[in-house]
Parts: sequence; C-alpha cells; structure tokens
Amino acid sequence: MLLALAGLALTALAPTAAANGRNPGSVLIFPVHRSGPNAFSVITVTNTNLQPATPISLGGSTNLHYEYVNVNPGTSPFRPLNCVIFDRVEFLTPADTLSVLTSCHNAVAGTVEGYVVVTAEDPTQFQTPWAFDYLVGSEIVISASGIGYSVNALPFSANMAPMTPTDLDGDGKRDFDNTEYDAIPDYLMVDSFVAVATSQLTLLNLTGGDQDINTVLLSIWNDNEFPLSTTLAFNCWFDQPLSRVSPLFTQTFMSSVPNDPRELDINCDGVGELETGWIIIDSIDLSQPGGATLYDDGAFLGAITTGPGTNLVGGRLLWESVETQPNGQFFNR
Repeated sequence: MLLALAGLALTALAPTAAANGRNPGSVLIFPVHRSGPNAFSVITVTNTNLQPATPISLGGSTNLHYEYVNVNPGTSPFRPLNCVIFDRVEFLTPADTLSVLTSCHNAVAGTVEGYVVVTAEDPTQFQTPWAFDYLVGSEIVISASGIGYSVNALPFSANMAPMTPTDLDGDGKRDFDNTEYDAIPDYLMVDSFVAVATSQLTLLNLTGGDQDINTVLLSIWNDNEFPLSTTLAFNCWFDQPLSRVSPLFTQTFMSSVPNDPRELDINCDGVGELETGWIIIDSIDLSQPGGATLYDDGAFLGAITTGPGTNLVGGRLLWESVETQPNGQFFNR
C-alpha cells in the first residue's frame, strides 16, 4: 500500500506533460532508452509540418538522424567506461509519425541502455542538420515485468531561418549555444521526490567528451524546509535510484532530520508515513579524467522515474531554470 501510493506520488505531485509549455524543435533528446530482450523503449517522433511545397515535392518532409548513446558500464554506476553511438536515418513526410521499438531499431547485441538524440536533417544532403522546428516526440520505457512509464522528449529549436543548415561553425556538432540551437538550462529542479527505493534519477552530460566528468551539486530541502546537500560526479549518462546517489534520499535518513510529522500522510490519520523533499541540481565543475578543469559549469539534462523492474509506474522530465548554459554540445563520437 505504502509503495503503491509512493509510486503514484511520483507522477501525481507534478503537473501533466501537456501543461509545461514545450514547443516543437529541430532536435529531440530522449533521456532514457533501454534496448534489450527484457527491457525496451518505444520512441515516437512526429512531423507536425502539414504543408508540402507541392503535392510531389519534398517540401514539409525531413530526415531524422537517430543517435543511440549506448553506455558501456564500468565499476561505478555513475562512471561508465564509455558511450558508443549507433545511428540510423529515417524519412518523415508531412504529418507523418514514426514509432520504433528500440530493441530492433538500436541494432546493438545484448542489453544496452543510455539516451537518444534525434536530429532533423536535410533529406537532399548527406548528414546536414537543418532548422526544422516541427518535431515532437515521447517515449515509453518498459521493464521486464511489463510495467512502464512515459516521458516527453526534450526539444531544442534552431535559431535561424527554416530549412537552412544549422552547423554554422562547421564543427560537426550540434551546439546548444543560442546560436545554432537553444541553449540548455543552467540548472534543473526535481519538484518533489518520495524517499523510497523506487525513486530514480537520470542525468546525461552534454559538455565535453564521454569521459569528461560533470560534478553536480544537489541542494535538497525536505518537507520541513530543512536544507541538505550532496555532490555527485558522473560522466556521459546514468539512471540510478536516488538512494544510490546519496543516503540522504532514504526514508531512514530523511526521518532523522527535522521534518513535518504530518507529511506525507497517506492514511489520513494526521501522521506522516513517507518523507518527501525537492532538489535543485547545478553543475559546479566539468573536468577531464586526469583532473584538469575544462569549465566551472557544464550542461546536462535529466528526468526522474520509478525505475525499471518494479510494479510501480511514473516518470517525468525535470523542471528547468530560465537561465541557460551555452556550452552544451552533441556530436557523433
């Protein structure tokens, strides 16, 4: 009963996806993919452009360049050995929608996971990203038990005339710098978490290479506005329980600090049974593996879910700051 309500709280304590004001973009980033026989994702991308230039032209159509970032696990769940990209290109006509099962579409043997970047490209040119702010999308992530959750893609608009190339500096990267594409938020927020083992955090690094280390500061407040903090160093991508991120997020610890004894009351008896809180996540250092600092603030994105392998469901994107971080990049490594 307690865990079931906690799972519902993970989604119920946030606004619905339709209320967050996201707009179509030229790049979509899906924060999680699972591609294997026992856990997989269904990724959907839709072209909302309804008007071809002529009935027989390519106008209104686009190529989609799918890049699956597949994590090669290391000894630490936050420090994978590397991230290897598998890519495919698909063609979408006006008003077209495409749903793919990642276990088939991401042709990598075995069970892999990571994140996915989908970029609009000029269908008349080879690997030429272009401004095509008509893409929307979402994904369903399904665990071995058959239980899943759904989250929207993170969209990024191009900052130039429609149907023109976006790689202005010719570096082969998608630069999220407010020049080629929208910049990435400076910090992210978890509006609410429940201190149970099924609360799970996903972050992906978008500054530097796949081995460069993004150190983030997690500033935490519990249900009694009691402040806590912890740091976490990760590279490339992770999707792990909050209790593994830090023991601060466990029911045992959260109930040991000053808290509101009435929250979260799920039996309507005036006594709180589950501890809750919220988080601000901000990058404070981006360094090479040897320790040399590249930036004092890196770009990253993320989501919070109930994780795989449970009978609970729930997932949502993190809230974003108005302030942006212009050093985010993505490229085919």
